[in-house]
Amino acid sequence: MNSELLAAIQTGRTWLDRFTRRGYPKAFPEYKARFAPAYGEAVLGTGGDEAALQALAEELLDGLAEGWKRQRIWNRAAVKVNEKQMMVDYLSPMLLGMEGTDCPRFVEVLRDCWEARWPKDPYFIVSYDRLAGGFRNSILGIDLANKHLDPENDR
Repeated sequence: MNSELLAAIQTGRTWLDRFTRRGYPKAFPEYKARFAPAYGEAVLGTGGDEAALQALAEELLDGLAEGWKRQRIWNRAAVKVNEKQMMVDYLSPMLLGMEGTDCPRFVEVLRDCWEARWPKDPYFIVSYDRLAGGFRNSILGIDLANKHLDPENDR
C-alpha cells in the first residue's frame, strides 16, 4: 500500500483542527495539493477497471484497519472516527472534484467497500462546495445567518 494514500487519511489531526468556517477554505487547497497527485496516479494505474478500483479501495481499507489494530484498545474508536471524518471532510470532496479522471467513481467504490465492511457505520460523500457552504455563522449558538460581518469570509 502506498503510504502517501494512507497518510491522506491518517494525518487527520492536522487537518481536522482546521475544519472550521474560516480554516477549511484555506486548508482544503493545501490538502488537495499534497494528496491529489498520489491519488490521481493510483487511480490512473487501475485503468478505470471496476475490479481494479475495488481492489485499490480494499487495499486502502486494509491499511486503515491495520492501523487501528496497532492502536491501544481504548484509543481505537477515536482514531476510527477521526479517519472516517477525514474521508468525509477532505478525501471524498477532493476525489469528487477531480473530474476527467476515474477518481469520482473511485470515491463511490471506496464508500461502498467501507459500508460492506462496516455496515453499521456508513458515511456519505458530498462536494467541497456543499461542505464549505454548510458552516453556520453563529456566536455562542446564536445564528447570525443574515449578518455579514466579513463579506469576504462569510458565505
